[in-house]
Amino acid sequence: MPPYADLYDDRSFPTWDHIPSNFFLGRNTQHRPQDKHWCFLAEIQQCDGFLRYRTVVKDDNDEEMVVAFYPDSYEGFDWNKLKRGHTLAIMYAYQHSFVDGSYGVRVENMDHVHVIPLPLEELQYLGAEMNEYSAGVEEGQWKCHGCGEIKPSSQISRCGRCKLVGYCGEECQAKGWSERGHKKHCKVIQDSNFMALMKLDFSRYERAFAFTRD
Repeated sequence: MPPYADLYDDRSFPTWDHIPSNFFLGRNTQHRPQDKHWCFLAEIQQCDGFLRYRTVVKDDNDEEMVVAFYPDSYEGFDWNKLKRGHTLAIMYAYQHSFVDGSYGVRVENMDHVHVIPLPLEELQYLGAEMNEYSAGVEEGQWKCHGCGEIKPSSQISRCGRCKLVGYCGEECQAKGWSERGHKKHCKVIQDSNFMALMKLDFSRYERAFAFTRD
């Protein structure tokens, strides 16, 4: 089993047409019990903060839909992060039909929402890299994030910030930062909410997962 979640896995990260519908279950999904984990990922295309926060997003099937927010409290969530090109991660999302005829996801519990400052395709690429290059994928061995060579862990130096990937030396580190995008991705990996999602065992359900809010 990979050390981190597979963002390409459509069972754990289903597209909109594969998430459950709330049509027969009533409108309020906030306290509905679940017996499994799933997370809906979609890239923000546009955002309207007039009267109520409402975004148009695109999922991994390139299908567009609406995500509208109906929270009990607007405190503790940074609404400024709702920007075009960022990815919304919504735990336990349900299909919803809005009164204006549009469809998408209605969000009531903001503890189930996190914004990741990467486009969806780039986020999936980062997830794959984490599973390929993180320490401990092969016991006693570590794959350099710069040159791709597998060497004894003692010959690899960790990134001093995220501690997740490693390099043979300065030349490989420069290559990882410039050519493999780690300068940008390192900041995302340091996000505790993102890492909590990546470490979640989607094959086991004990309690509902929640992101932390400031």
